[in-house]
Amino acid sequence: MNNSPFIPRSLPGRLLSSLVQLLRRMKLRLRLRNRIVFGQNNHFGAQCCFRPPHQMQLSDDVAFGQEVIVETDLVVGQYTLISSRVSFVGNDHAFDDPSSNVFWQGRNPPSRIVLEGDNLIGNGAILIGNLRIGKGAIVGAGSVVTKDVEPGVIVAGVPARVVRARWKEQSQ
Repeated sequence: MNNSPFIPRSLPGRLLSSLVQLLRRMKLRLRLRNRIVFGQNNHFGAQCCFRPPHQMQLSDDVAFGQEVIVETDLVVGQYTLISSRVSFVGNDHAFDDPSSNVFWQGRNPPSRIVLEGDNLIGNGAILIGNLRIGKGAIVGAGSVVTKDVEPGVIVAGVPARVVRARWKEQSQ
């Protein structure tokens, strides 16, 4: 049995899908040049918008759903699924100076988000600032993550909080 996260298709369907993925990868390579590092078996949904300030690193077996937005440096570990409409956002606007308005306060240094691997990021989740999502952690759909997530836990909500351990033997 094929346990791939992708829909099994007929031979013409697989060939067309491979061609679409090749074109998306070429488009990203042209647009981002040396700011993206690909792994093997990366999948990109339609209308993804990647704008990392410095670099985006993808390990093997990483899949992005549709309309994913990346506006911070991003490192994605192996075996990671990122659902549609997920946003990776930097904490890049300064706003602490009371003598100046937010428009003129400038930008903070770019942030970096690290997904350690074996992660699932649910539909519509927003990850903000400098974050580390531990190996095996899952972020629920619609969650807003502003703090690091420990390995092997499931977080959900606004702001995201631990719901439970991912595996039964962890919770004992």
